[in-house]
This record gives sequence, C-alpha cells and structure tokens, in this order.
Amino acid sequence: MNVLLSLLLLLAPVKLEHGQFTILKDGNKIGTEDFSIARRGTGYLVEGKMTIGERTVSSQMELDDRLAVVSYQVSTVEGSLSVKITSPVSELQSVVNGQTSSADFRFPPGGIILDDDFFHHYLILMYRVAAGQNSFTVFVPQEMKNGTATVRRTGAGMYDLEAGEVRLKATTDADGRLTRLVVPSANVVVQR
Repeated sequence: MNVLLSLLLLLAPVKLEHGQFTILKDGNKIGTEDFSIARRGTGYLVEGKMTIGERTVSSQMELDDRLAVVSYQVSTVEGSLSVKITSPVSELQSVVNGQTSSADFRFPPGGIILDDDFFHHYLILMYRVAAGQNSFTVFVPQEMKNGTATVRRTGAGMYDLEAGEVRLKATTDADGRLTRLVVPSANVVVQR
C-alpha cells in the first residue's frame, strides 16, 4: 500500500454505527443482516449477523486504523472459519462438525475480505473507495482463494462494482455510508 493511500485511509471518515440491511429477492423480503462498526483500540471491530430463512451466519472482523484486516471469524451451527492475518504467512482454521483443520496461506498485502454470506463487508470496501482506492485484492473465505474487485464511480454516490464474476451497483449517502447494493443478475437488492 503506498504512502498516499495510507494517509487517505487515516483521514477516511469511518462511521461508527449499528444498522440493518433488508435483503430482497425478486422484490420479496428473504432476510436481514444486522451489522455494527465500533472502535477497538486504534482500529475497528466489524460484526455482522445474516439471517435468511432458517439459516443464520455470524461474523467478526478486526481492522487496523488503515482498514486492513487483522483477523476474521465466521460461524454457523455447522462450524466456523477463522483467519489470522500475519506477514508473510497467515493462518486459516476451520471447524466442521467438531473436526478442526488449519492451513497456512499468503493473505494479499492490502487485501480485503468479501465473504459470500455478508453484504456489510461492502461497507468497508466503500470506505476504502472514499479514501481513493478503486482496485482491490480480495480474499473469499468460503472459496479459500484470492480474487479481485474494482469499483467505478458512475455518479454522485453511485458506483459499479465487479467482484470476480459478480457485478453489483452500490449507492452511498452524503456521508459515504452504503445505503443500497444491487446484484442485477440475481435480482437481489440489499438496502437500509
């Protein structure tokens, strides 16, 4: 990460908040996602809980003051996945049906986590966009692989996002908070 981007991230106005997204598919409500961004030491703690039908998934991500990932954990009733970011080698540990396994891997420098189960991760992505970044290396925990994401501004508070094969449209309010995320190919709308 270059020095200018680091400086911009320090100045980025991250909003400490508790909120909820409503998840709609084909115009019908299918679930909700509660999330929070709180200060933790000199960084941030980002938590989320997504419920669709009977399925509930919870996550917790620690970020440093530059919005870089320090650790991540996601859990369901079936198990959990934990990521601890260190350089040059990070650790991923999974627990499924009581069986634990772990693997070392290289988390991309300056990378972000975009979990397939959560939309609030795009909040962090949009704060990094507000700080001047528009191209990202992404780690997707469920796939245990790195990818890319790009963001292009299309108007005031309007953005096109490409995250791997997925195309999204994002809307932010005047304070830079994500208010709406649309996945046109899946006919999914996520909104506050």
